[in-house]
Amino acid sequence: MDQSTREQLLYAEAAKHGVSRDQIHRAVSIIAAVQRRDRQDYRTNFGGELTPDRWLAGYGVAGFEDLCAKAAQEAGLGDDNSVLIMRIVSAIAPRPELRDDDRPVHFWARPLADPSEAEFPAYRVTYDDPKAEISTGFDWSGALLRTTLRASAITSSGAASLEESTGLIVFTDPHLPGAYIARPAPKRARPVCVRCAQWEGEHTLHERFGACPQFTTTAADQPTAVPVPPPVPTPVS
Repeated sequence: MDQSTREQLLYAEAAKHGVSRDQIHRAVSIIAAVQRRDRQDYRTNFGGELTPDRWLAGYGVAGFEDLCAKAAQEAGLGDDNSVLIMRIVSAIAPRPELRDDDRPVHFWARPLADPSEAEFPAYRVTYDDPKAEISTGFDWSGALLRTTLRASAITSSGAASLEESTGLIVFTDPHLPGAYIARPAPKRARPVCVRCAQWEGEHTLHERFGACPQFTTTAADQPTAVPVPPPVPTPVS
């Protein structure tokens, strides 16, 4: 289906719900801008293309509803019309790619068996909460993520899942209603400490979670033991 045909179908679907061409065009432009940004980020980190269903899996249903609510508000439809925008867009969206089973895309992940499966050197971590603003994200070293997952497993206080095809990890905190999404971002990697493998910024007092007391980049920088001379034997008279 070419772009012109898709636009005509979009306008026709919008008209069924009393939404003008200008309104749906503004709403879809906002969603498309977010998709372009995410596709570029995916190319940068993975070198491949982000499919529509994979993109939706990353956002989750709640995240996509929030995005549609923002689009509806910008289009002058009010932020309570997210379902309307979702219905119109879904009517002309490409069908999701087929898989071996018919489960929704967000069920393709499996439970994380071991924190060491978080094997990328860097992750872009966002917090997804339907009742909060969409997180802009922050970068973590792979070592910090593994430490966090390990601590969660020891205390049995959270759950974690891994999507093997992309390395995406979702984990929860029992004290928070949402979930953290850790997307592999190898090109965001920074120099690591030779002792704990975390980044320099993760050694600060307010972020020291699993990090050693001092950031060290080379073995030569590590503290070395001062040789102690052997005791002098006492002469026996």
